[in-house]
Amino acid sequence: MITIAPYRFGRRWPGLAATLAAGLLATVGTAAGRGPNDGEIFPVSPSFFQSSVLAQEDEPELMDPGAGRDEDPLALESDERVIPEPISPELLKEVSSRAADGMRMPEFSVDEMPDEASSGKWLSSGQWYGSAEVLWMSRSRNYRRVMGYDPSVTGGSPLLRPNLAGTFVTTGVPWDLVPAARLTIGEYLGRDHLDRDQSLELTYYGGLSFFLRDNYNAMPNSFLVTPLTGTILPGLPGFTYAQTYGSTISSNFNSMELNYKLHRRLGRDQLVMSPNGGWTRHAERGWLPAVLVGARLVNVNEAFTFTSNRNGVLPSTFSGQYAIDTQNWLVGANFGGELISQNEFYYWGLRGRVTPAISFAANQQAAAGVNNLPPPPTEQQVSRGSFNWRQTADQVGPGFIGDLTLLGGWQVTPNFALQIGYDFLWVAGIATATRQFNLDNVRPNSIDGGGQILYNGFSMGAEGSW
Repeated sequence: MITIAPYRFGRRWPGLAATLAAGLLATVGTAAGRGPNDGEIFPVSPSFFQSSVLAQEDEPELMDPGAGRDEDPLALESDERVIPEPISPELLKEVSSRAADGMRMPEFSVDEMPDEASSGKWLSSGQWYGSAEVLWMSRSRNYRRVMGYDPSVTGGSPLLRPNLAGTFVTTGVPWDLVPAARLTIGEYLGRDHLDRDQSLELTYYGGLSFFLRDNYNAMPNSFLVTPLTGTILPGLPGFTYAQTYGSTISSNFNSMELNYKLHRRLGRDQLVMSPNGGWTRHAERGWLPAVLVGARLVNVNEAFTFTSNRNGVLPSTFSGQYAIDTQNWLVGANFGGELISQNEFYYWGLRGRVTPAISFAANQQAAAGVNNLPPPPTEQQVSRGSFNWRQTADQVGPGFIGDLTLLGGWQVTPNFALQIGYDFLWVAGIATATRQFNLDNVRPNSIDGGGQILYNGFSMGAEGSW
């Protein structure tokens, strides 16, 4: 008896397998018969059937229309059923659930879709991030005060009309644009239960250093008078009866802040089909709000000098010097946020912070003058002799810092972007130099902490993550 082991193809083509097996049995029984020794069974190798079936697999299958009608489909073994492969839940989460997104194309016409730019791989990748920007900024003009005037031009005191010709004022020359820097470094702390990024960042904003110089000369055969001497008549030695007044003002700003930031990520990516039939993931554009809270430390220092002299006269014979230095430290809680319209390869939006603060202000003043010239024709207008004094003062009061940036950027690579913007910065509750005038020393050790400065300018830089 010949035993034929069943093969896998027998389950798929039962009619063909049965016919083939029957024919082979008949052939073996007649042609081969028994072996040389009567009673010996001729061995049939299973590989014979396997090679026969494999030869048939490449040929089209001929199905009997009536074959298999009486067979129960459930009788087939479970491993032979065609079961669709399930879709990974992770894949479903990474593509848009909206039907229209699958065929969405950008507004601009392209021959081929750009490279893949998903929100998970293209944006906000890495453990650390940072930015470096260069700013060019100007600042508001000084507190307006009349430092001197020429009586032959003004016809008297110009205090009621500070814009009158012949006056020397603190706002006579505008500030130049000066460079500054803004540096940020941060670390991603992970995501919260709403899939928002949490990070801790440190920002330095400053390097602003302004300097201004101005001079004023009297008309020929005339002299200058300063109203800063107040009610002292006939003025102070070394200041009244001068022919040249000069002033310098310098102003610096620096800020450091440490913030905790929580910002939203883009939603599900789009699954986009390109014209060549390929599919790629692309970030869904959207608005990304963020909030931050932290602490901020700001330092604003200013220095002012006012000098007087006469042409061709030694300073030891006639001169005057008045100097004011102010220091301001503001410490407060920092609150801010941003709203960014993020696209695959560019973004734009605004970012701002406000800091209610405590202001620690101080100033130091020093004045000296000498006049050893012969008395002028009008004796009561000029004081002769010399004087010298110094004083200091400090104050603690409320302060405020606020800044706003309008920005836009281009995502050059997944981890690098170029950015430009326009910035506003406001500091209030500080002692500015030109609010501290006390040359007549009527109020010794006085300080005025009600000053404010507004800065504005444009910025450019880069940001990235790694």
